[in-house]
Parts: sequence; structure tokens; C-alpha cells
Amino acid sequence: MGRIVDVTVNFKPHTQLKLYEVLRISEEARKPFLPEAYIAEMDRQGVAMAGIVANVVQNGVRGELLATHVDEVYPVLQAHPHRFFGWCGINPLGGMETLRYIERAVTKLGFIGVHVYPHWFGVPINDRIYWPIYAKCCELGVPITLQVGRQSPRSGGKLVARPGLLEEVAFDFPELKVIGLHIGFPFENETTAAVRSYENVYVIADAFPPSSWSRHFVDFLAHRDWGNFDGSERVMWGTDWPVQTLGPSIAELRALDIPEKAKEGMLGENAIRILGLKVN
Repeated sequence: MGRIVDVTVNFKPHTQLKLYEVLRISEEARKPFLPEAYIAEMDRQGVAMAGIVANVVQNGVRGELLATHVDEVYPVLQAHPHRFFGWCGINPLGGMETLRYIERAVTKLGFIGVHVYPHWFGVPINDRIYWPIYAKCCELGVPITLQVGRQSPRSGGKLVARPGLLEEVAFDFPELKVIGLHIGFPFENETTAAVRSYENVYVIADAFPPSSWSRHFVDFLAHRDWGNFDGSERVMWGTDWPVQTLGPSIAELRALDIPEKAKEGMLGENAIRILGLKVN
């Protein structure tokens, strides 16, 4: 049996966002992240590691910036280096301050990559404002993961990251690992097309429960569609906690009509390889 990695866990659920009500996430699930409690649940579910997101969003259209600073997450990574790794969430509109923030998070605090929720900021991911960010990730040798597909429910965000736009980033930055978050719903065909077209495009299948994944995406994972040779090797699974929880999400993924090798890859082996994780 392969090793399991939960690639995306939100360190601080911003409970003032309306999407938590829309998604009917319980008050219990909205409580702040407690590392010891999550490790205990990881142990119950056989999960080896989890990626903690220092998430950054805006509360609605041009709303208040809700940011989890990397300094808040770092003590958890330092205390549990074999169980957690960190994603540096950013404000893409921060200019040089954002670039310095990324460099410190990676070089001084050991964060393994950059994380962006583009829809909250209203600027398309192929806008040149992002190009210094992509260049900085290349310079540091770390991946960038961007939410693609529709904006979050009732977020007031702007649709600025259809999955097809990943291709422009991948073309201009061939050495950058470009990762699409949240499958790209409801444009999964664009997500899979980008993976087919570019060796440096990957997917994190999080937020949406595996039981809700489209037939197209499941067939892609099972290599049942034409011209798909390594699709299942480029997809990583995560909960996007508290949007999903470990037990139900793992059970739903294991129930999918895809080969066992593909399931093991998605549940952890792909993340270990793609992100260069050291898992005991």
C-alpha cells in the first residue's frame, strides 16, 4: 500500500467568508487548525504527511485582506517536520513585498512552494503582474499552485483563472512546476488538456469530494480517454480542510472506478515525487 499525503490543509479557516455557510461546513469543522489533533486523525487514517497552507484571500469584491502569515505556520512545521510541510500563500498584487515574502518563506523557513487564490484578487493568471512571481519561483526552484476553475461559491470573486490559462504560464516558464488547484471545475476538460500538452503542468484534486468528480476527470485518471499516457501520475489529492475531512475523502477516492496504482499515486506517491517530499 502506498504512502498517503494530504497536500492541502488550510491553517486558518477564514470563517467570516460566506462560502463556509454555503458549503454547510459545520461550526466544529471551522475551528482553528490544531496540529496535534490533526496528527491524531492522520494516524487514524494512515496519512503520513500534510501540506499546511498559509492562505491569503479577500473578503468579497475589493474586500478586507484576510492573510495567514508564514510566521504563524512556521512553528508547526518546525515542531513536526516529518508530518507537515508548508505552502506560502500570497497576495499577487503585493509587488516587491510579495517577492521578498516568498524568498524568505522558502529560503529561511523551508516552505516548499507558493499558493495563490487568484479569483479573490481579480487579475487573470496570465497577466504580466504574475510574471515576476513565476520567475521568482523558477529562481528558487519551487512549484506554484493556483486555484483554477470557477471562483469559490458566493465569494464575490472574479473568474480570472480558467484552467486553459495555465498553458500560457507553462509555455513561458518551462522549468516551473505549475499546479492547478481544485481540479478546474467545471472546466475539467481544459485542465486535462493542459496536463496533456505540457510536461510541467500538474493538478491538485482537492476541495471537491471524489464522489463529485466528473466522468471526464475519472476517465482521465483511469487512462480511459484517448491520448492519455501519464495523466494519473500528474494528479495529487488533498482535502482542502476544512472543506473536506480525511476519512470520507479517502474512502470516496478508494471507491472510484480507477486502477489501484492510480489511487496510490494520487493519495500520496505522486506528491512525494512531484514535490520532492521526504516521507518516513
